[in-house]
Amino acid sequence: MGRRLGLFVGINNYLDPTFRPLQYAETDAKAFAQWLVDARGAGWNPADVHLSLGMEATKERLQAQLIQLCAHAAEAGDLVFVYFAGHAFIDEAIGEGFLAGSNTIYRQPGSAIHLLSLMRQVLVPSRASQVVIMLDCFQTGTAWNTLRSTPFDFRPLIGPALQQALQQCQGRIFYCACRGNDMASEAGEKGMGVVLYRTIVGLSGPAKHPSTGHATLQQLYAHVASKPGAQLHPQIFGQELRPIVLVGDMPAFVPAASAVPSFSAARASATSTGQITFQGVGESGPLVDLSSQSAGAAATGQLSPSNSTSGQLSLTLMEQNRQQQCMKLLQQASQLLQAQNILEALGLIEQVLQINPTFIDALTLKGHILGSTGNFPEALVTVEQLIQIEPNNALAWNMQAVLLTNMGRFREALVAIERSIALDPQNPEAGAIRRTIQANLTHNLDKWQPAQSTYEPTPVRRSRARSFLLSAALQIFALVIGSAGAATLVLQPHLPVIAFLMESFGLALLCVLAARGAFLYGMGRLLFTILLCLVAAGALGGIYKFEYTRLVNKIVANPALMVPVLFLAFWLIVATIMPLLLGIGGFIAGAAFGVRKKSWRTSFSR
Repeated sequence: MGRRLGLFVGINNYLDPTFRPLQYAETDAKAFAQWLVDARGAGWNPADVHLSLGMEATKERLQAQLIQLCAHAAEAGDLVFVYFAGHAFIDEAIGEGFLAGSNTIYRQPGSAIHLLSLMRQVLVPSRASQVVIMLDCFQTGTAWNTLRSTPFDFRPLIGPALQQALQQCQGRIFYCACRGNDMASEAGEKGMGVVLYRTIVGLSGPAKHPSTGHATLQQLYAHVASKPGAQLHPQIFGQELRPIVLVGDMPAFVPAASAVPSFSAARASATSTGQITFQGVGESGPLVDLSSQSAGAAATGQLSPSNSTSGQLSLTLMEQNRQQQCMKLLQQASQLLQAQNILEALGLIEQVLQINPTFIDALTLKGHILGSTGNFPEALVTVEQLIQIEPNNALAWNMQAVLLTNMGRFREALVAIERSIALDPQNPEAGAIRRTIQANLTHNLDKWQPAQSTYEPTPVRRSRARSFLLSAALQIFALVIGSAGAATLVLQPHLPVIAFLMESFGLALLCVLAARGAFLYGMGRLLFTILLCLVAAGALGGIYKFEYTRLVNKIVANPALMVPVLFLAFWLIVATIMPLLLGIGGFIAGAAFGVRKKSWRTSFSR
């Protein structure tokens, strides 16, 4: 009976600051290894499991460990399982994927592990019957962000050359556990990453065969893929006709040469024998014909170490095969889309939706294509169907907001993007879309046609003009009445009460109108306040230039005038500074609370 040999790598921090620190990578690698060797978990032999964590997981050390494990330790009948949690990236020059060791420099791909070279030089020559590389990666860099076609895409990491190499041999599998990238947030659950948490939960029960208690990678994939979450949807590259048993007794493998003479032979016999080929996206290998009962039974026998043909397992295998067929068609559609064959790509997507009308990735890609070609109404119908299936899909709400914006339905678009941000607050794209929608609502209202109402800009503009004129008149009146009160103390010292009341009323009215106007209406009211403050400053300067000598003579002749004159100067100084400061504060507060946007929306919804 074969062994299970494991290498578990977790790297949170890197020497190169290009790779942002991760929170769960090292914890996940350690937790996964511990669960697999635990007797209550998978019961692997602890001596066959190795950990490489943190800064010790350099490129050179990882490369040596992989060579030792695959080329020297593994024998025929063994399963080699490598779990890598950390950063991956694409070389901008050749467009191929690399795994980053702790000492990797992003701009020096030679300091990282080249996946294609790893496949050709280590995985293919290995005597192991099965080799699984599970990548729980965040993919980094400008090349990645340029190549990705959706916010949670990661297909470019496993490039065409590596896919072709995987097609030419059996039992070499790359399991990409999630669609993480450097613009997506790292999610956790129960003290570990969400990906690993779902993996362990699946292997602990839901992915196990009900009668044998075995859990295979195929069954794990089916379990995890059924869970919601665009970022956490796994994809598999490679082909394997036999079950990859992670929990339970290892099966006895017959030599690959006799079990599967060649890839082409397996392709030729797939339809007649009903064998299942476990393939990933981008594979052009055989699909299974499960139209007959015998085909289902044969498929069941392939995936289970026992020869049980229970109806429950057959249905599970049929569902797996449908999922596999959908993923293959969807990959072909993506390739056609990159080649600008839009009609053919839509045709393949429709085939996927005929097989599975609720296939999330197909609906997402269909909505993207229709929207990018200007067919907004049909794209909106598709996205609304997507939202109905998966109400908590932040990407779907994001797409709906973009489509509604392009259709001029800004108020509905704002509701949609707010929902997207509530589901995924860390998405910078959603924030940019919201700002665009708000700009349209604020500056392009003449193009907005709200449902069941008529936009009448002229009365609104007139109302705003009347409001401005009234505010301006009141501010001028406040400045005049306050100045008159201050002058009354000089000219009529025997009327101090009336003078103080006039000064206080004028100053209070100036301050209130300056703050309120700038808070509610913005820059126009603030500019008028600045103008009035300049007038007050000018009045003070004029008094100093033209009346200074006269006032000094009066004070010398009548010293009691000293206090009223100083108070007049003090009032003019306060009338120059205080309304200006309150106006600026009101303007900033209005911008911070979005009051002016709300007032515009309220005005146009009447």
